[in-house]
Amino acid sequence: MTNEPENIRVREFEVDQNFEGWRLDFFLVDRIPRLSRTQANQIIRFGDIEARPHRALKPATRLRLGEVIVLREHLPPEELQDHEVQILFEDQDLVLLSKPAGMLVHEAGQIRLNTVQEFLVRRGFPDAEPAHRIDRETSGVVVCALNKETVILARKAFAKHDAIQKTYRAIARDPDGIWEPGNTRKITTPLGLDPESFLGVRMTIGELACTTHIKPLRRGLFAGAPAVDLEIRIETGRQHQIRAHLALEGTPIIGDKLYTFDDEFFAAVTANPEDSERLALLGAPRHLLHAWRVELKHPLNHTPLIAEAPLPGIWDEFEE
Repeated sequence: MTNEPENIRVREFEVDQNFEGWRLDFFLVDRIPRLSRTQANQIIRFGDIEARPHRALKPATRLRLGEVIVLREHLPPEELQDHEVQILFEDQDLVLLSKPAGMLVHEAGQIRLNTVQEFLVRRGFPDAEPAHRIDRETSGVVVCALNKETVILARKAFAKHDAIQKTYRAIARDPDGIWEPGNTRKITTPLGLDPESFLGVRMTIGELACTTHIKPLRRGLFAGAPAVDLEIRIETGRQHQIRAHLALEGTPIIGDKLYTFDDEFFAAVTANPEDSERLALLGAPRHLLHAWRVELKHPLNHTPLIAEAPLPGIWDEFEE
């Protein structure tokens, strides 16, 4: 992996008539989600912040109409995974690539550079956009449009669930042997955010219709525990749909920090990602979900396209 020597996120906030005369600390709290006034004061006193045109800034500085507040966040260095990305198809309008586990699709939190979005920029496509997203720990196919026209068309195609077929692979726990190779099942349990979870992201039985088709391929062991290798096709694209459906069946995906145990476990392992004892309980360092295959028509010329991302090496640890 390549270390990025300097990782700076620059944000610019222009003062319009709604903010003229505001204190600077109040302005930052309004413009930056989840920023407290104490944090805003720390940024103004000790951070990399300036006004254009230039003038000295204090928390109580009153803002002037038309000036721009520039904030530079010096983020921790990131290890880029560009060399792990595989290009599956490319023309002047579209790229289908295989994303490695660990790379985000879009910027989030303190991760700015190790993303599919920035990978495309580094390859010379400043207007490129991923047409959809998969989780950071999920590997596999991502469809990316290289210009604004194709971005619009590709996202419309993903909004029509029957226009694109997505097939995944997953290795799940199966202690009771409920997944028998050759017996394909359809899960239609509706999903929604779990109102009893303090995390705000966990899905459970809800009101959002969704359909998951599961085809068991082989049974065996993974990390010494009974497991099953699954081929999965989804008709919809609800948040965590595959992960939640499998967990509700009592067979969570191996390595799934959110759905294998309870909220407290997820919070603990997130706060201390080096906790070897908790990680050992999961059976893998990340959830074993792979966006294996995508079938679609080219957004511009409607040519049928099929992209298949090779299975990650961790699949070789499955013992039949």
